[in-house]
Amino acid sequence: MKGAGRTGSIRSAGKAGSVKRAGGAGGVVTTGKSGRARAVPHAGRAARASRAALAGRAQGRLRQGSAQRRHASAQGRRAAARAKQRTAMRRAPQPAPHASSPQAMPASGAGPAPRQTTHPPGVVALPAGREGAATSAGSANGVPPAAAQQAAQAAVPGGYAAGYRDGVYAGGEALVAKHIPPDHILPAVAAADLIAAGFRQYAPSLTRLTSPHELAGHIMVALDEQRPLSVVRLGDGELLTLAADTVLPALEVQELAPFLPYAGVPCSTPDIRAMLAEAIQGADWVGVPISRAPTFQGLLFPVLRHFGINWSSLKLTSSTINYSLHHSRLLLPILQGRRVLLIGSQAAELGVLLHQHGVQITGILPSVAGMADIPRVMQHAAEQTFDIALVAAGIPAVVLCRRIAGELGKVAFDFGHLADKLVTGELQL
Repeated sequence: MKGAGRTGSIRSAGKAGSVKRAGGAGGVVTTGKSGRARAVPHAGRAARASRAALAGRAQGRLRQGSAQRRHASAQGRRAAARAKQRTAMRRAPQPAPHASSPQAMPASGAGPAPRQTTHPPGVVALPAGREGAATSAGSANGVPPAAAQQAAQAAVPGGYAAGYRDGVYAGGEALVAKHIPPDHILPAVAAADLIAAGFRQYAPSLTRLTSPHELAGHIMVALDEQRPLSVVRLGDGELLTLAADTVLPALEVQELAPFLPYAGVPCSTPDIRAMLAEAIQGADWVGVPISRAPTFQGLLFPVLRHFGINWSSLKLTSSTINYSLHHSRLLLPILQGRRVLLIGSQAAELGVLLHQHGVQITGILPSVAGMADIPRVMQHAAEQTFDIALVAAGIPAVVLCRRIAGELGKVAFDFGHLADKLVTGELQL
């Protein structure tokens, strides 16, 4: 017999053959006369099976423990999110005290205008653009409710319904509860009922806006009589520009309106705000938002009040009057037979389209590089021969329309993104 060190094998040789035992492997192999190897069952096989079973059970326990830890972690994250939401709701700023607004010029009767408030930081919703104001009256942030719901569901699956309920409560019944004295209830009267009752009280203060047909008539008369006339429109871009460092912190405006550089205002400065305020004060018609969202009417009246503009002295129409004129099929009747100057990045393409519909285009100024470019644009406009200017140049359009009417004695209309929609074919003439 010969020992074999590290391998742990023992060899023995007899007449019948040899036996090789592999201690490390736990098995026995015999070699007979034929020299062929033959496996012999051994207790090591049972040992291996036992160890495998133990390892399997251990792995199962590890997997079960890992799953439990993941489940607990997910529960913890959800609980933390709920706690964070509750904390945010507790810390949310309370509504600012109501401030009296200037007296309205109601359509019938007299009475105080509805009170306006400046929304505190953190409650002003993201802007939706003045072009979407007419379709967003039912949304708190200027986005149509269906689109807002889809976006919320995509961002937080399953979280929209709870957030919506909390928001409806915070903006309705929770406000009512603040007016109910201790140890009292107001049975069977919902917040919507109180709003309806309060609205009837303020109904005499409703202010009527100039309709598309009425405004089209005024424009045509001015064209026939060769009188100057300006129509400007105020959306969230103009209002946020005016609100920066006046009724809202500049940093908050930057967060709410990252689109302002694209709209022609890289940074709202006192000079730019003064130019805008002067143009609004001097315009013949001012389009204002119908939407009561925070960055629309929520800013309109505080901003006008800050700059000393009495809104009741302005001739008001809707900020989407450009679309209303188009939808009412009044745009071409205004332009046909007139000499038209087009200003803005879509001027050339829009000129081709209008020419195909019998409109005489006598001038095209294809670019306006922000508020600082207004003097150059005015210089070139003064060199053109035209009756009416359609200005699609973002926020600078407000100042340009007022100056074209006041300095050049022409009709000027803030055309806005209607130019883009006509050029792309989204809307048809």
